Amino acid sequence: MAGWRPRIDVNAMSLKARLASTLASAFVAILVIGAVLTFFQARDNIRAELEAARSVASNRVAQLVAELPASRDVQGKLAGFVRTFNGDRRVKIVLIDSVGVIRDQSVMAKGFSALPDWFVALLAPDPTVTVMPLTTVSAPITSAAIIVDPRNELADAWFDLLTALGLLVLFLAIAFGAIWVVADRALRPLGAIHEAFVRIGGGDYSAKVEPDGPPEMQELAEGLNAMTDRLAVISSRNRNLSDRLLHLEDEERAELARDLHDDVGPLLFAIDVDASGIRRVARTQTPDYAAIADRADAIVSAAHAARKELKRILGNLRPGATSGLGLKGAIEEMVADLQSRHPGVDVVLDVPEGDFGATIETLIYRAVREAVTNALRHARPATIFVRIEEHPGALDFSVTDDGGGFAGPRQPGGGFGLVGMSERIEAAGGRMRAEEVHVPKGVRVRGTVPLAGRSPRRQEETLPRIGLDDAAASAAMAYAKDEQ
Repeated sequence: MAGWRPRIDVNAMSLKARLASTLASAFVAILVIGAVLTFFQARDNIRAELEAARSVASNRVAQLVAELPASRDVQGKLAGFVRTFNGDRRVKIVLIDSVGVIRDQSVMAKGFSALPDWFVALLAPDPTVTVMPLTTVSAPITSAAIIVDPRNELADAWFDLLTALGLLVLFLAIAFGAIWVVADRALRPLGAIHEAFVRIGGGDYSAKVEPDGPPEMQELAEGLNAMTDRLAVISSRNRNLSDRLLHLEDEERAELARDLHDDVGPLLFAIDVDASGIRRVARTQTPDYAAIADRADAIVSAAHAARKELKRILGNLRPGATSGLGLKGAIEEMVADLQSRHPGVDVVLDVPEGDFGATIETLIYRAVREAVTNALRHARPATIFVRIEEHPGALDFSVTDDGGGFAGPRQPGGGFGLVGMSERIEAAGGRMRAEEVHVPKGVRVRGTVPLAGRSPRRQEETLPRIGLDDAAASAAMAYAKDEQ
């Protein structure tokens, strides 16, 4: 992991940039939708207002036509009628004579100087003029024209549109700024979390992040801190395991050297002595063929013994220790070999038949072999009791001897061989420990290994059960000593 670095695409948009672009797109869409809705609403309102103004003007002209016959000053009444429309924002009245000449007209209010032409072209309805005939008493004026001008109404709509869009833009700007500030504060801890991940990728498991920001970011920071603690523990355990494995390799090399020196070395020395004797006898004037035959038989016997010892040593080094024999057969063969070299020790076996898988069987076999070998090497037991028992989801084992317990200040599990086996069993999900027993006084190594594909049991429930079974083992050893 030392060379690991998170891959970052420098061309990729940051989360805040993506948020900003998304908000901007949403706000532009809102503005467009608002402008379109405002356009249609303004167009309908303008048409309704202009139609209402035309209707009112038409009614007033009709009323004027009805009142003219009773008027004493017809021309004055017509002029006064036109003046009543001066300053009107929507309607213009024009009086026309019989030849089409404009005799009088009202003056409309003008409030549309800044009105853009495109807006007028977009919203203004088609221009229409309504001509209403007058009575004969109004001669020479024969008709009144009602002209509806939408520009003042459009000016009001233009102002309302600018006001609405201005308020909408102001609201969206404030909302965008507020969301940006909140997002910036919420995402700010991600920088520290990213730096922590970079340090973790470089092998620095002391990286910590101060929980800050919203609850989600605090939970993320706390989870990161918990992960670094676990990684630090795992890294420390891996270093300790590596150190122990190195010591275990040294111990195993030393054990192999002892086996070669103590078991094979004397046999090779005997072969050398006997071969030298044969050569010396053969060079005499009268060779003693009977002595030569005896020495040759001794060489053959020593060679057979050396091959047997080499086979035993190679069997201990072979990875698949139980291959072809099964767990029970492999342990029985191992015990028979040990008893041949330690005839004064009685080894009692209680091992079930069954196929538990090559990996589990090899692990149990090596743990039992290490415990039995330790008992023979470091104590003087008369009896060693080996028990293996299958339970739902686990395989339990125990090796109990009556060799007097731990010698001196030695602590349970202090040997590199047992430490290495304990590490291997723990790596497989099991447990193993060594403890002192008192009746008879000795050492018990016990453990449990989960069986693959079977429902596991809690380890706390496993080891105490082994202790109850080993009470029977202690009784069996006491009985065996009485029998001897």
